[in-house]
Amino acid sequence: MKISSKLMIIVILTTFEISLTLWSVFEISKGATLHQLNLFHLKYNVEFSERVHNLQNGADIDILALKENINNIRAQPVKCLEQANVLTVLIMRQIDTYYALELCAQGIKDTEVALAAVDSFALNQITKQALIDQLKESASIFTQNSATFEKPITKTVAFVMSTMIPLVIFISFFNITFITYMSRNITGSIKGVIRLLTKEDNQQDLASEIDKNVSGELKTLLDVAKERLSKELLITEVNGKLENLVKERTLSLTRANDELSQFAYRASHDLKAPLTSTKMLAKFIADDIENNQLSRAIEDANQINEQMVKLEELVTGILSLTEVDCLEGSAELVDFKEIVDEVKLSVHQLLQTNNCIFQANIDIVQPMKVERVRIKQIFENLVTNAIKYSCTEQEQSFVNIDIAENTSDYVIKVEDNGLGIPDNRKPELFEMFKRFHPNISFGSGLGMSIIKKHIDFLKGSINVDSNNTGTTFTIIFPKQERL
Repeated sequence: MKISSKLMIIVILTTFEISLTLWSVFEISKGATLHQLNLFHLKYNVEFSERVHNLQNGADIDILALKENINNIRAQPVKCLEQANVLTVLIMRQIDTYYALELCAQGIKDTEVALAAVDSFALNQITKQALIDQLKESASIFTQNSATFEKPITKTVAFVMSTMIPLVIFISFFNITFITYMSRNITGSIKGVIRLLTKEDNQQDLASEIDKNVSGELKTLLDVAKERLSKELLITEVNGKLENLVKERTLSLTRANDELSQFAYRASHDLKAPLTSTKMLAKFIADDIENNQLSRAIEDANQINEQMVKLEELVTGILSLTEVDCLEGSAELVDFKEIVDEVKLSVHQLLQTNNCIFQANIDIVQPMKVERVRIKQIFENLVTNAIKYSCTEQEQSFVNIDIAENTSDYVIKVEDNGLGIPDNRKPELFEMFKRFHPNISFGSGLGMSIIKKHIDFLKGSINVDSNNTGTTFTIIFPKQERL
């Protein structure tokens, strides 16, 4: 199974766990709300009963006060019905507590009867004694409704807690175990490839060993390294430089091993961090629910979701990096304006969020023949980085693209007035997993590596001029027939 497939399973399981946990928390919270509504109902009914008793003892009738008291009683069953959703109704029907909702509906009708009696008295349609008799009967009904309502709600909450919470805990432990297994499996696969490549004996059978034991993205990465090595060997043989052949082969293998080792270490580290956080937060959620700290459980669940978003971004970056040298497609005459428009559309939301202006100037007579997807990915990564690390409130943020040509080259400039690249970090610019402003925006740290791979593939060059007032990337592609 591919690493990306394993990570996707982890994301799906964690999403399901979070959804079930949140639903359980909301249902338990809803039960507490219903208990509170019943307490208010009982409180307002006690006030209503005292008011009716005073009327029996000769007190004057206050129409407005009576109506307000009855409306307060009526508000509780109305809110009760608002709490119920389709799933709540289904559960209550299954455990025979649905009559609690029927009590709420009947409670609304009972209050309407009491309000009608008050209105009739106000219109001199009934006597004071008839009003008192009706209000006494309503008070008795309200009291009975409160007493009857408590039992089914208690039963419903108990059912949710006794079934959903153990289920959430079970799924959490299963998810933690599965994530741990997958993490070790991924790390083991990467370490296995490293051991295979650093093995000193049986080098003649290395290719067959790789075919037998390596698959997925790692196999793709090794195949790309193998293809690159083969091309270098072929050039060396044509030039007849046998001595340099051995040196270049050793150098290429060392570079491939170093790149794979770096990839394995950083990928394992960056993948493990959100998984470890998720494992810890899942335990916190179980503890919070056990201690009835529902708000903290929701906060922990939201943090798990944030960790999974970061994990998804990292997986996407890794996939993009491993696919750079495997893109299939023939060269074509590209329309730079069309590509720029597509990029502008894809970053539209990011532009609005960062209040950034995006402009492009294209002065091309002879269209460039190239694989379209590579140019688009170069533009997308450069523009996205420029927007994410744009300037502060002091001035208007902008990103400008200038595309021109001369006799022998196409020249592309991407300029911004953002935070720039620290001088001491510039040598690391095109290395994998490098993030220069992690406090400003999160990313996989693979964007510039992807850009460099595309430019190298197209036999171009890139130059960077950066300081704390902005950055300018200058990319040059020679005019020549491409793949």
